[in-house]
Amino acid sequence: MIPVKQLKLVIPCSESVKYEAVQILINDLGLTKTAFFIRENLSHQDDYLEMKEKRFGEQTAANIYNEMKNLAKD
Repeated sequence: MIPVKQLKLVIPCSESVKYEAVQILINDLGLTKTAFFIRENLSHQDDYLEMKEKRFGEQTAANIYNEMKNLAKD
């Protein structure tokens, strides 16, 4: 088991990661597109992992991809 002190070195601070990500988006997309992205994708209170579990269960990304690929053929 990893001691708690070492976990702090491994797990980055959530706020720090969010700040870094927004800075990268602003630098690459510009302020307007970043604001649009945040409004459309990050401002929701939905729990993505819960939705994913309900929708796809234990399916892998490869299984989902193959299903979509087969649907496109039909």
